[in-house]
Amino acid sequence: MKASLTRAVGAMIGCLVIAGCQAGPGPVDEGALTRLSAPEIREALVDNSLYREGGNWFRHWEYAGLFRADGALSARVWWNGGEERATGVWEVTNDDLYCRTWHNNWGEGKRGCFRVSKAGEILVFDYESGSSGDADRYAYELLQGNPYGL
Repeated sequence: MKASLTRAVGAMIGCLVIAGCQAGPGPVDEGALTRLSAPEIREALVDNSLYREGGNWFRHWEYAGLFRADGALSARVWWNGGEERATGVWEVTNDDLYCRTWHNNWGEGKRGCFRVSKAGEILVFDYESGSSGDADRYAYELLQGNPYGL
């Protein structure tokens, strides 16, 4: 009886951990997404920040990144008990792709390019080429300025 109760509790905890995962600012209304052109991507990102959070109740994390007009990129990921910071470079290509290269091991330190869409204050980055990082799609909340002091 005790072993089956332990397995049941373990299964419930596993379900809670999986159900608690979050990969962005919330659900994205696919019908509301508008693909951005190169000038629109630059206008949205220059001197502004992106924010997302994820994980679960056991290991919740937050990410913020700042995009400077000169192509510099700085970011921070933090969680209960720690943080990691990174710098890199970003650009927008003539064929409407956002590309970034981190100076650390994020994205394996390789250039990755994404198509960018917008729905309200949510920007969605869909993997196109190079290094995708951790996922093929990222959804971020667009924030004005540098609220996280990056």
